[in-house]
Amino acid sequence: MYRTEIEMYPDIIRWLENDLKQKFSKQAKKITVLDTHDSDLSNFIIRLNYQKYFPEFTTFQIRQDITGFVEYANKVELIFVECKNETMSLIHLSQIIGYSCIALPIYSILLSSQGMGTTLSKLLQTFNRKDILEFRPKRKIQIIKWDYQKQDIDFMNSVL
Repeated sequence: MYRTEIEMYPDIIRWLENDLKQKFSKQAKKITVLDTHDSDLSNFIIRLNYQKYFPEFTTFQIRQDITGFVEYANKVELIFVECKNETMSLIHLSQIIGYSCIALPIYSILLSSQGMGTTLSKLLQTFNRKDILEFRPKRKIQIIKWDYQKQDIDFMNSVL
């Protein structure tokens, strides 16, 4: 198991990079996945020279843990991952919803090897309130339980 959240990042970056390549490599020119927890997203957009694709990038003063950048000929799409080394809560979900509403990734992921806490699980599974995962039409947050042993998604305990 992971002792800290930051220890998760290399495994999740490797997994997300492979996942994005499987999903988007036929159309995309370039796929980049970075640890973005220690600097604002706007700084990474400058570093990658993607300013022209995000006119409002100076307002992206957010620090999600991991960001995927999928570059096409005329656009760049974002994917956010927020990692937690504890059970996922409504507060954690609210955090990733906020980041997602600002920068509009194509999808976002809230991920933990501990799974969902009682309240979040009850809201999503018992009361079937999956509507709260959609931050824009056709743009959703995935709730992923990470299987440390398999280094992959625990599909049975995730909301995709």
